[in-house]
Amino acid sequence: MPGTAAVSATATSAVYVVEEGVALIRSPARAADPAALAATTRLPLTAGRLADLDDDSIVVTEEWERHTVGQRVPVRLGDGTRRTLRVAAVLPVGTGDNGAYVTPANAPGAAVDRVEVTVANGADRDAVAAGLREAARSSGGLVRTASAWLAATSPHPTATTRLGSLLVLGIALAYAGIALACTQVMATTARRRELTALRLAGATASQVRRLLAAEALTVAAVGTLLGVLVATLNLLTMTGALALLSTPTAPVLPWPALALTTGACTLITVTFAVLPAGRVRARQSR
Repeated sequence: MPGTAAVSATATSAVYVVEEGVALIRSPARAADPAALAATTRLPLTAGRLADLDDDSIVVTEEWERHTVGQRVPVRLGDGTRRTLRVAAVLPVGTGDNGAYVTPANAPGAAVDRVEVTVANGADRDAVAAGLREAARSSGGLVRTASAWLAATSPHPTATTRLGSLLVLGIALAYAGIALACTQVMATTARRRELTALRLAGATASQVRRLLAAEALTVAAVGTLLGVLVATLNLLTMTGALALLSTPTAPVLPWPALALTTGACTLITVTFAVLPAGRVRARQSR
């Protein structure tokens, strides 16, 4: 598609490097033409230039033992061939499976499994998409937008993992609810003399219950604010850590889950703060 889109065909491969003299580390790699890759992909390089990648060099990450631009690294290619490649550029920590890039000459036998396309400014995106779908139809390939491809290839929890997480969370929430209820029952029961003084001062039973409910609501509100504050601080800390790993993201609070949890905790707090008041009155009457 001359003049309408830049195309970069890449293949999955791997390189192996001996670190600390004993450990043979496998690193997933992608084989690509440097010029085409630069036209379609923006790699978050920390040193070097993607344009310097050639058949005698490699792009590595900071996780490698040797990751200084210009330094030569002895490696084994995917077919076991021994090579000593020069570090052309360095990617930051956290780039994961995209940790190494080589030229097709250093990925013997690797078949193209992904083609990245960037539409030129002013070009007809629909026409480009139609042309890609027509070309992919004959080869059995799929055409996806960047967002659709990310959604399809990003790791997702399995049903077993999700069920296990829900089970652990359910047990934790159940114990938290029991602890909250017991705390409120003990707190109300321990205030027997105070409640008796209120009744002797002329407060009605409903007024005492309303007082206990108001206090419980205050406790629930303060607990909610503190919980949201702690969660926000934790999320901000995790966001900063992810940013250091070159995966910046925005903190997101699960408001529906927070609202449901807050409502359940408030209900438990108010209920088990008010119910013991009736037992206190019953003991007083005897």
